[in-house]
Amino acid sequence: MMQMIKRTTLTVSVMNVIFMVIPVILTAQDKLPVKLGLKVAPNMCWMNTSTKGYSYDGVNAGITVGFVSDIYFAERYAFSTGFNFDYYSGKLKYADSLPVTGGKINGVMTRKYSLFYLEIPVTVKMQTKEFGRFSFYGQIGFGTGFRLTATASDEFIGDDGKTTTEKNDIRDETTLIRESVIIGVGTEYHIDQDTRLFFGISYSNSLNNVLTGYNSKTGLNQRAWLNFTELSIGVLF
Repeated sequence: MMQMIKRTTLTVSVMNVIFMVIPVILTAQDKLPVKLGLKVAPNMCWMNTSTKGYSYDGVNAGITVGFVSDIYFAERYAFSTGFNFDYYSGKLKYADSLPVTGGKINGVMTRKYSLFYLEIPVTVKMQTKEFGRFSFYGQIGFGTGFRLTATASDEFIGDDGKTTTEKNDIRDETTLIRESVIIGVGTEYHIDQDTRLFFGISYSNSLNNVLTGYNSKTGLNQRAWLNFTELSIGVLF
């Protein structure tokens, strides 16, 4: 219940910030540019867990494809938003059990999570003046991701030494929403007055547990935070 209250409070706070900045954006649109663009961003993902007996099991590759909108409210300051289609992947290892005829068998599960989100980021982008054709930027803000699909590739090694592999739909074992803090830096190459190429690196830190449900062997509540670092490449017009 407390986690739900915290997530609701965070979402309300983010929405309040958005509603506060809308009048500023509308006023600025007559005088300052709005830059639109596209990006592709390979990422490296991992999952941290606090569930007893669960362990992180490596970094996995993913990818983001998105639409970018930079709405300037001052000469070198903008609200950067848009929407992203995010594919994330993470691995956890833990003690588990599988049902068999006449009961169940204990063993170790290695689960690879494949999660697909629609994310709406809202960040403040701070940009330097131009140095030749280059300028540099930093940004910080929040992201809200809505889970579209979730699957798991499972490898279970039972105490009898037998290995079982299967792929499952796990939407009912994951939360609908992922809230995150986003921090990034990068550079823009000014091709002409209107067109820019940008290259950046950002880190997204999950603010909420992305798993639900209980472990079938231990009965413990599943808890994990999905984090990633991505390299963004894109163009603004």
